[in-house]
Amino acid sequence: MESLTLGSHRLVHLDFKGAPPKVTYLEQLFPLFREWGATGILIEWEDTFPYVRDLISIGSKGPLSQSGAYTVEEARLLLHLAGDAGLAVVPLVQTFGHLEFVLKHKEWVSLREVAAYPSSMCPSHPGALKLVTSLIKQIVEFHPDIQYIHIGADEVWHLGICPTCIRRIETSKHGKAQLFLEHILGVAQFVRDTYPTLRVIMWDDMLRSIDSSVMNEYNLGKFVEPMVWHYLPAEAFQLSADMWERYASVFNTLWVATAFKGATGSSQNLPVIQHHISNHEQWLTVLSQIVNKFPNFRGVALTGWSRYDHYAIMCELLATSLPSLAVCLRIWMSGTYSSDIHTTVAKALGYYDTPLFLNPYPRPQPVPQQLSFPGWKVRVGVEWFMNLRVKYRNIVDSEQVETWLNPWQIQHGLTNPMQIESLIPAFTDLMFELTSLESYLRAHLEDILHTATVDEWIGTNVEPLKVRLRQLKKDAEAQMPMRIPMQSFPDVI
Repeated sequence: MESLTLGSHRLVHLDFKGAPPKVTYLEQLFPLFREWGATGILIEWEDTFPYVRDLISIGSKGPLSQSGAYTVEEARLLLHLAGDAGLAVVPLVQTFGHLEFVLKHKEWVSLREVAAYPSSMCPSHPGALKLVTSLIKQIVEFHPDIQYIHIGADEVWHLGICPTCIRRIETSKHGKAQLFLEHILGVAQFVRDTYPTLRVIMWDDMLRSIDSSVMNEYNLGKFVEPMVWHYLPAEAFQLSADMWERYASVFNTLWVATAFKGATGSSQNLPVIQHHISNHEQWLTVLSQIVNKFPNFRGVALTGWSRYDHYAIMCELLATSLPSLAVCLRIWMSGTYSSDIHTTVAKALGYYDTPLFLNPYPRPQPVPQQLSFPGWKVRVGVEWFMNLRVKYRNIVDSEQVETWLNPWQIQHGLTNPMQIESLIPAFTDLMFELTSLESYLRAHLEDILHTATVDEWIGTNVEPLKVRLRQLKKDAEAQMPMRIPMQSFPDVI
């Protein structure tokens, strides 16, 4: 197994649509990735790429960009730094589904499969292939000496819905499968004709329901290399033996994709390392059983999703997930997981006085005071936040608040000062700690992320807590002067 994993690519997936790091931060990370065993990076630029000409509005120069990164100079420097670190670069360009970053723009709304949804492109629209080829041309021309391009094509949620696509399905031999394959082959054929030495990778999930005879009829194996992704732990691993047999009859090459973050919850703040350990262990087991079916095993991409889609909030930040990545790469390099691997990685990252926990729950957990990997202070800040959020919920969502400070009682002034008096100091202390946490996190997030991303993370995670707490404190304080003084009540005999 070691000869298999060591003799193939190990790509670290960087999902820039979620939280694009500053180039100065990536400069610290790239040599570390290489040291940990990575051979390359799979870059999902989305709207952080500096598109020009007809695509300028969808990239980092466009008015609707979520992040504002990267400038042309920064993007070139990023690629140069990767090369200096000995990391191959594989760009990922979505060409079918997950195209919100394009289809949200008024210029391309007409390309949507469903008018109200910006997720999937209509493969029957005459402008579809033109858009995709424009995206690919700008990406390829910007990336010197690349061997591979990833065209995405996963999770095309809306396929065969518009009237034109329905007619094509009804009059075609293979229905939706044909609709999907014809678009993919159009994209792949363009790459082959324009860039003959470039190999095309695609996600495999949309192929899982297509019969191998249909894929062979379209010669799919001559045009694309599938990257089979699966992020679940061993007990829930669900790739069937039949799928592998079908793929082996179509493709000579195989990639797989694991996950080191971004696969255990759309609002997760810290990776569940135990989940990702199990995922990697199971992948190694599966590969040992099926890899001989494929003449060429290209390697693995360790995916690190930053958002579940373009409009989702951010999940785990890259800086908080480096311990998970380090563990997963070591597992892949070793072909197994052991307590020795955990100890070795933990010490290398600076976990001496505080353990590197494999599960961030239950909270609270001890927060490290000093670690030794780039961005560790962000990890510490998020650990602090998760502990504080538990304290916050224990007070704000407590039975005491529900019983004596609910909206109806506040509206009618029917509150008990004895209960409220004890809540006000708790609210005050919570607000003070939240404010201190925000200051700490903002300072250290700004070191590695652009301001817009920092504002979003704070606005998504910290600000809602402060807003509710501020209102509860205001309501509680407003109730106190409304109480009738005790001496106004007649003596009770």
